[in-house]
Amino acid sequence: MAKRVEFPTSSLNGLSSVLKAGFRPPQPTTKKISIVIPFHWMDNWQFFMNRCLSSIENQTFKDYEVVLINHSTMPVTSNRVIESAQGELIKILYVDDYLAHPNSLQEIVDNFEGNWLVTGCTHDTGNGEQVNYHEPAWNDQLYTGVNSVGSPSVLTMKKEGCLLFDTSLSWLLDCDLYKRLHDQYGPPKIVNTPNVVIGIGQHQTTYKLSDEQKLKEHEYVARKHS
Repeated sequence: MAKRVEFPTSSLNGLSSVLKAGFRPPQPTTKKISIVIPFHWMDNWQFFMNRCLSSIENQTFKDYEVVLINHSTMPVTSNRVIESAQGELIKILYVDDYLAHPNSLQEIVDNFEGNWLVTGCTHDTGNGEQVNYHEPAWNDQLYTGVNSVGSPSVLTMKKEGCLLFDTSLSWLLDCDLYKRLHDQYGPPKIVNTPNVVIGIGQHQTTYKLSDEQKLKEHEYVARKHS
């Protein structure tokens, strides 16, 4: 099982040095699940970090490791943390998101089939209330931005043969990855229960990118998958 890591909220120095190196609690054997957390600085990061790690610590399933890395851009960091994982399964969990209930990891292990799995999710604006349940579904236009699957935090992949994010993307990085996973492995295993909670608010990438940046990504992805 992973151990709780405490970072002083009064200073960024300790956490910054750990994140640059990458954090993985010492593990004697390969774990079933690697929970990979690509970290980037954002407003209220201390609150998000505590919430995310607490949800992991409270899991009934204990055969996991936590890999937490801050490197550069979000897609590059996401790839770095995936590549550093050693578990049989890779569970992506963004730091502003968290596991919905104590049996979230057990639910993933019990239902995992094939090469990738996606789950349902709810949303949290910061007050702890879970609202707006999203049920994942596949659609053939997903790579264009019609994201009926959900945030990367709904995704679990098999480590062997897993794919990485396209580092040219920030807005459509999840949609592009889902498209390539589908092309290579077929449809995902879908678990239609709220397994993770997505933190929503002004800190999200969707509010940070300009319309021009989003348009460029749409054009890039259209060319890539045409």
